[in-house]
Amino acid sequence: MKRIAIVILLALVAAGAWGQDLAGFQEGFNGFATALAPTLSYNATAGNNWSDAYIGNFPRFGVGAAVGFTSVPVGELDALIGTIGTGVEIPEALSQLGLPVPAAALSAKIGGFVLPFDIGLKAMMLTPEMTASLDAMGFSFDYSLLGGNVRYALVKQNLLLPDVSIGAGYNRLSGAISMPLGIAGQSFTFNDGTQDHTLAVSDPDLALAWTTDSFDFTVQASKKILFIEPYVGAGLSVGKSTVRGGIESQLTYDGSAVTEAEVDSIKAALSEAGIAMPELSADGFMFGSEDSSPAFRVYGGLSLSLFVIKLDTSVTYAPASQSLGAQVMLRLQF
Repeated sequence: MKRIAIVILLALVAAGAWGQDLAGFQEGFNGFATALAPTLSYNATAGNNWSDAYIGNFPRFGVGAAVGFTSVPVGELDALIGTIGTGVEIPEALSQLGLPVPAAALSAKIGGFVLPFDIGLKAMMLTPEMTASLDAMGFSFDYSLLGGNVRYALVKQNLLLPDVSIGAGYNRLSGAISMPLGIAGQSFTFNDGTQDHTLAVSDPDLALAWTTDSFDFTVQASKKILFIEPYVGAGLSVGKSTVRGGIESQLTYDGSAVTEAEVDSIKAALSEAGIAMPELSADGFMFGSEDSSPAFRVYGGLSLSLFVIKLDTSVTYAPASQSLGAQVMLRLQF
């Protein structure tokens, strides 16, 4: 049942991480987080871009659902998964496409008044029933996406010219996933410059959490030809993304159960070893990374119309990270 790509990744991490000391695990997780963080800012744009560069003035409106993914190149995952010397191999599909990070949104747009613009809102979150169903599969998952945008028409379509618009919007994305590793326990070692220390875990869960707040700016062109509408565009997302990951488990330190009173002294020992651990408690530890670099992307696709029903398909490419993405949207548009 655990077949979604990010769960596959966590299982691979579990198989490879134990061959490393704690500093190696930190380095791998920080490398993965650094690769994932910039991808999130355009993952959060799911549901923003409809095939029409501009849907027209009120009473034009539409509602629909979008699903898709953006990918993290697997070249950034080697240190985390620990493939060298562990016998763990990345599945061929992930090697070719990267790690797909899912995205979904319910989206609505309404045409503006007087001036040629439209306004869009979107949202997606898991219901308690969905969460309970995932818990029954053996892992927990949380996801929420909120956003809105405005697009202004610079050019209206005629016999020769396409619709052209510029847009601006805001997106807030958060998610988390954790799963048991299915092992009784394991230990990580580190040296504080004076002596070796051991952090051990029992019945551990591997956890990953992410958030992004970003402003998105787009320019898009579309041309309707009978029931087909090709479109192309470019976008720039500016904001901050944060990724945290690590182990959730009762910790022992040098053979004794960790208490909250000992956390500061353990953090000091980790600091002496050159290990920055943002979150440490008796119940586990987490590493993390932040990214505030602008994320530029280009996208394009094709829309098919049947009366008021529209089916959009699109692909996205981010040159800086060489990340790919794809989206499908089904909607009613009047």
